[in-house]
Amino acid sequence: MTAWCRCPTPAFGDDMSERLIWRDGEFVAWDEATVHVLSQSLQRGSLAFDYVSVRETTRGVAVFRLRDHVERLLTTCRIVGLPLAWGADELIEACADAVRHNPGATSIKISALIPSVEVELVPQDPRVAVFIAAYDSATDIIAKNPGEMRRRQTLSLKVERDKSGRREDVIPPHAKVAASYTAPMTAKWKARREGYDDVILLDEHGHVAEAPTMNLFVVDEAGELLTPEGDRVLLGITRSSVMGIADAEGLTCRETPLTEAALKSAREVFLTGTSVGVWPVVRIDNAPVGDGTPGPTTTRLAGRYRAIVSGEDPAFDHWLHFV
Repeated sequence: MTAWCRCPTPAFGDDMSERLIWRDGEFVAWDEATVHVLSQSLQRGSLAFDYVSVRETTRGVAVFRLRDHVERLLTTCRIVGLPLAWGADELIEACADAVRHNPGATSIKISALIPSVEVELVPQDPRVAVFIAAYDSATDIIAKNPGEMRRRQTLSLKVERDKSGRREDVIPPHAKVAASYTAPMTAKWKARREGYDDVILLDEHGHVAEAPTMNLFVVDEAGELLTPEGDRVLLGITRSSVMGIADAEGLTCRETPLTEAALKSAREVFLTGTSVGVWPVVRIDNAPVGDGTPGPTTTRLAGRYRAIVSGEDPAFDHWLHFV
C-alpha cells in the first residue's frame, strides 16, 4: 500500500478549509476529516496518536525525529491492539507529504482510530483509519479557540498525590492512547484552578513519574542529572533527545526512582516535550526550586536542543528529516 498522494498545493489564508489532512492515502479538507460522534474510538478512548515537531531551518523544512515518532505510534497500536494497514516507511512518507501540502506547519499529529459506530466494547468492525494533520498550533488552533492559552517561560507545578487514576498494569505508560489522558487532564485542570501551571504525577509506588504530557528531569544536590526510570513513564522522544544531548555535553544522566523528597531538594527541575523542548520549573508546591530561576544545566541543554531542531548543530543532523 503506498502512502504517497499528490494533490495541488494550496495557498493558505485564514480559512481553515484550505488546510489539508491526510486520511488513509488521500488528502481531504480540514473540516472533512471527521468521524461519527458514536464511533468506537470516540466513545471508548481507543485512539492512538503521536505528535511531531516541524521546523523551518536555513536548509529547508525539517521534521524532528520523524521515524522515532512513527515507530512509537506503531508500538502504541500494538499495545492497544489496533490493526494498522500502514507500515513505518509508508507513514513517514505520508507525514512528509502532509507537511509539503500545508506550508507553515509547525506540528504533525498522527491519529489511528476505529471510526465505525459500535455497540459492543470490542468492535464488530475493527478496521483502523489513520489521519495525519500538519498545521501551526498557534494560528490554526490556539488563536481560533475562546479563552486564554496559558504558556509561560517558566513553570510552577503541583505534586498530584492521588495515584488512583494511574494504573501501569491497565495501560502501560509507553502507550500514547486517548483513554490514558483522562485522569491526568482532571489533575491538571484542578491544579490550574489552584493557580499552578501543571502537575507532577506519581507512579503507583509513590515515586515521581512525569507531567501529563511531558517528562521530568532534575539536577540533584550533587549536580547529577536524573530522570525517572523508563518503565514507569512515557518514553518521550524529547526525553531521549535530552539524554543524548547530555551525553554529548559530557553530562552524566541517570535513570533512577525519584522520591518526592529528592524532587523538592533538587537544584534544578525541568520538563521536556515535543511542543515545548526543555521547559524550566522554578516552583513546586509553592516552594522555589533552587534559587527560583532556570539553572545552568537547564539553560545549557535547552540551548543545545533549540540549535539541533533548528538545523544548526551538524552533530545531530541524523535527527532531522528534511521535506
